[in-house]
Amino acid sequence: MLKKKVVVKYKNGEIIKGWVEEFRPDRDSFILYPLIDYSEEEMLEIKFDSLKAVFFVKDFFGHKSYKKVRTFNVDLKITPSQRKLIVNFKDGEHLYGTSYNYGRYEKGFFVFPIDPNDNNERIFVVRSATDNIRIIKFKV
Repeated sequence: MLKKKVVVKYKNGEIIKGWVEEFRPDRDSFILYPLIDYSEEEMLEIKFDSLKAVFFVKDFFGHKSYKKVRTFNVDLKITPSQRKLIVNFKDGEHLYGTSYNYGRYEKGFFVFPIDPNDNNERIFVVRSATDNIRIIKFKV
């Protein structure tokens, strides 16, 4: 099975980078294979209830000078099954993106960044780490 690069962010601010093979949001936990910089363990069991989000990334380094897009005024192709969302986390961070499965999983949902230059391919947002989630209506 193909491993995906992830950055795991805990509610307490801790970050661990590594890979996941099978990510199942319908379970209580998943297995992370951490980079050696973060743990000497071969694999870690990560419980969803301690997390803020799981970021599925293109690379582990990101772009230090990248400015996140904080508006939906971008050339964005959206299907009727997608919803535009603004996720406000309890720690004050805001995430702008779209979601196909908002409300599907009890523990959280996937958000896709609105900017194709973002280092994140998708983000699994843990519902208990959010303050509120705003659904943006389409303009007809």
